[in-house]
Amino acid sequence: MIRPGRPAVVDPVSPDRVDLAADAMEASGPIEDERCPPGKPRVLFVAIVNNVGCERVVVDMAQHGALCALISPPDFYAASVSGLTRHIPLPSFSSVWLTSLFVRRRLEQVVRDWSPELIVPLDDIAAWLLRSLVATRQLSAGAREILVRSLGAPHGYRTATSRHLLMELAARLGLRKPHHAAVTGAFADEDPSDDDWSFPLFLKTEHTCGGFGVEVVQDRSQFAQRVAAQRRGGSGIRRLASTAKHALQRAAGFDLWASADMIAQTHAVGRPAFRTVSTWQGRVLAGVSFVAEQIHPEPTGASTVIRHVENQEMAETAAALTEALGCSGFVSFDFMLNTEDETATLIEMNPRCVGSCHLGQLFGQDLAGALMSEVSGRQHTLSAESADERLIALFPKELDRDPKSFYLSSSAVRHDVPSAEPALVAAHERDLVARHPADARLIRRHISQGPVDRPSPEAQRGHYTSASHLTGEFVCNASGSSGRDR
Repeated sequence: MIRPGRPAVVDPVSPDRVDLAADAMEASGPIEDERCPPGKPRVLFVAIVNNVGCERVVVDMAQHGALCALISPPDFYAASVSGLTRHIPLPSFSSVWLTSLFVRRRLEQVVRDWSPELIVPLDDIAAWLLRSLVATRQLSAGAREILVRSLGAPHGYRTATSRHLLMELAARLGLRKPHHAAVTGAFADEDPSDDDWSFPLFLKTEHTCGGFGVEVVQDRSQFAQRVAAQRRGGSGIRRLASTAKHALQRAAGFDLWASADMIAQTHAVGRPAFRTVSTWQGRVLAGVSFVAEQIHPEPTGASTVIRHVENQEMAETAAALTEALGCSGFVSFDFMLNTEDETATLIEMNPRCVGSCHLGQLFGQDLAGALMSEVSGRQHTLSAESADERLIALFPKELDRDPKSFYLSSSAVRHDVPSAEPALVAAHERDLVARHPADARLIRRHISQGPVDRPSPEAQRGHYTSASHLTGEFVCNASGSSGRDR
């Protein structure tokens, strides 16, 4: 499990201080690279949270011939990917909101000097910020145009980043979803009726992810206590931290409009499942669905072992929401899948790529290739392995959950180690061993037995070596956002 950090106690940050720091980071001059031949699509990735697994999307796009650049702090996993042509560093702080202050300036610089054709957020905070900068018109016309091309129609941005608005849209479209309501003063005064509400309930804070910001409420008394605490705003220290966080968010450019800070959802029967898709102008280009066999931590954490499924309702729901929101790029939808009757209940959306996108190739769905074809206007193909129905242990998540896991020793389970990315594997191995020192030998043995991926010639020629020592650590912020991913 990724080590959470303490929320930072932040002094007020003036725009002048931010500008001076950004200018210092830009002192190296324009972004140029002799390894960027003309005619190859340029893809810029933006990471504010060190999501475990999302670096695999960078690997996938590089293998499809993209020239890949990354805006992130220097110690992020994605910075160790071999196909990375350019890394534009962000400062590392103990709060993502401080780091976010530097994104806008770096983004403008990359757009001006490197001219990306596609911008891909790697975490929920980056996805929210990039959409916010378009919605609030805090970017140049050129940067805004590329983001709209990359993310889709602006009318869908707020809904894509709001749990409450997504549930409202799903209700209007007639999609299967839990009973839900915004937690407001009016709702807090209600006594949820037996007809509409059944316990346990899930209370979900907006703009959190990976299982953080989700709380299970077992009865009416606990519900009333939790909502009352939400209305009071917590202790004086928490209110001060919240005020500082909102000040940083405004300075960074986040769209702070929200219909509610929290929503309540009823429990949906089934196992956690998700469908990840690549999209273009409201159309699904390719998609693949999985059901979780293991998650960590229970009951609201991220998937660590998954099984491929074909489910019509999941596919239809993803297509309907993609069209309604006008999505472009990678998005993912979370469900509860009832394996008895195959019904799929939508529970939320990730408005960015997830760490399982690359696995679509195992089942005839090349998400990155389909998106690259739309961006470049040329067909992009990558040799796919034979499809099978084996379980997939996600690296490094299942190793982190339990180095002695049965799944890691079973021949019926594919351990998805990116063996063709030695620097990336080494960064994860170092952190796994640090968290599980008693199992160091077992961890190394499981890693060495992973499948061998074959990188494309483009990925090998575009090798990028970070000058920084990759610590692989991520610190949590005051909102509870996490570095875990699907």
